[in-house]
Amino acid sequence: MIVADASPLIALAKIGNLGLLRDLYSDVAIAPSVKREVVNQGRLIRAPEVVQVESALAERWVRELQLTAKEKRRVGRLVRTTGLGTDEAEFLALASARHLIVLLDDKEARAVAEAMRVHYLGTAGVLLAAFVRGYLDHTGLEEAVRDLARVLWLSPGRIPAQYDLEDLRKDVTMILAGLGPGKGQSPRRR
Repeated sequence: MIVADASPLIALAKIGNLGLLRDLYSDVAIAPSVKREVVNQGRLIRAPEVVQVESALAERWVRELQLTAKEKRRVGRLVRTTGLGTDEAEFLALASARHLIVLLDDKEARAVAEAMRVHYLGTAGVLLAAFVRGYLDHTGLEEAVRDLARVLWLSPGRIPAQYDLEDLRKDVTMILAGLGPGKGQSPRRR
């Protein structure tokens, strides 16, 4: 299981690759604030990717996790001490307490994750993992990365994702160390 931030869910849905998370992880957890951002706010702006996320929730391979009282206290501390928003604090609190990998692209959240010793993977790392595990061929990977670069830069009202080579190197290290997706799993080809 992996805990996902809103931005990677939205980006993967926009490029038609949300299902790669199911292929790689089987189960994807989201924090309550992430569900509000992706589904509730997505409905308000009639974002087409909401349909894919709602379908994944209905199929139960994406699940909203409720925070324990201890995790809620941790969220409050993270918001006060790090400057992160509630959504980032919630998924980091969940990941830390439950020893889960986090899917996120936000630079500030990545820095906090590192300080908390929470393992993370970025959206481009998911595409790379899908290629390594055989869910995407070379052409599919190239198309997905090109599409990802397009949608990350076009997200209205958000700071563009700054996914650099250092981030990709960390993602590759996670995958090769067995902390990333697919450890001991056979690929399910579509």
